[in-house]
Amino acid sequence: MKDRLEFDSIEVSFGGHKLLSSIYMVCTVGKITGLLGRNGCGKTTLMKIVFGAMPVDQKSVRVNGRSLGLNYLSERLISYLPQSDLIPPYFTVRKAFLLFGVDERDLLDLFPEVREMMDLKPSEVSGGYLRIFETFLVLKSKGSFCLLDEPFTGLTPLYMDKMKDLISATRSTKGIIVSDHMYKHVTEISDDLYLLANGQTYRVMNDEQLISLGYLGDSKPIA
Repeated sequence: MKDRLEFDSIEVSFGGHKLLSSIYMVCTVGKITGLLGRNGCGKTTLMKIVFGAMPVDQKSVRVNGRSLGLNYLSERLISYLPQSDLIPPYFTVRKAFLLFGVDERDLLDLFPEVREMMDLKPSEVSGGYLRIFETFLVLKSKGSFCLLDEPFTGLTPLYMDKMKDLISATRSTKGIIVSDHMYKHVTEISDDLYLLANGQTYRVMNDEQLISLGYLGDSKPIA
């Protein structure tokens, strides 16, 4: 039986407005689970909560049916790609790879052109290349599950295709949840798909559901 991550019973309110109220998602090793939603709907907040970086009064996060404790960050079961600032600004890329315990040779096999950037700091690397480094670190780090928030940001079309190939290949050993405003890239690589809207998650089977739930309009996502 493959490892299975589930979470529900998550409630979050800001300024009297309930951002998250009826959440249920499941992610299994061997699959990519896409998470779509309009800007400001709470996707990033949800990922931070599941990762364990944002404390809330009520949540249930389980792996293989076992509820994770309050300090499960230390267990390193889940890795998380935030929208920015994964690598500390005073670290070089090479030092970040050492810290994460990831072999840089695996990166250079796929992206040999970044060899000369390994001794640079984040501020010295373009946004697209930095996203490649950050996403690779998360995908190759320890743990059975990866949460990817906007992995395609700043990438050229060529690198978007290479990133999709990398994410797809990694699912053989991990369960991956991916969210990005470039929804077509998310849907192309996802085995399962959820939409976050009105504080709730909906299991989505086709574009007609995305239209009826207000995410798609005229075949384009509504930001």
